[in-house]
Amino acid sequence: MGGDADGWRSAAGEALPGIEAALRRRDLAPRVRERLEMVKGVAQGQSLDAIGRWSGRSAHTVRRWLAAFGRGGLAALADAPRGGRPARADGRYLAALEQAAATAPRTLGLLFDAWTSPRLSAYLAETTGVRIAPGWIRALLSRRRWACGRPKHTLGHLQDPVARTACEHALQAVEKKGGGGRGHLRAPLPR
Repeated sequence: MGGDADGWRSAAGEALPGIEAALRRRDLAPRVRERLEMVKGVAQGQSLDAIGRWSGRSAHTVRRWLAAFGRGGLAALADAPRGGRPARADGRYLAALEQAAATAPRTLGLLFDAWTSPRLSAYLAETTGVRIAPGWIRALLSRRRWACGRPKHTLGHLQDPVARTACEHALQAVEKKGGGGRGHLRAPLPR
């Protein structure tokens, strides 16, 4: 065990300038940075127990990452690819989602005025060939700071402004006279 530490110490000592340069990189993943700090600690003469204490890892874990660095250098400190199904919402899908959400449905030739997550899911399934559940669509939009809510529909654009003004004046006149109770005459609305 002591021989291994000396071998790691000499290998890490030779690579120390490269290790320090790699630690200055801003794009270094946090877990790789932590492992590289362990290697740097060995290169500076720290014991495995001391490195384990300040890193919060066991001496066994420190040994394992030192051995990986000895076999493959910086590249060996990276996490292995994770198993499982690959993500269906790739960059192309996310770009299509943002573009569709930013576009009014009528301009795309659709028969509704507002997007809902089921509508977005169905539209994107047709256009991209990838079917994602409406609940997941909401989660993806939320991650991108899109606000999901119900639209307020009004009929103001369908009302005749002249008739509306006449009705408001008639209602104000009735209110001034104290009308509106039982037996009072009501003003006819203009047609």
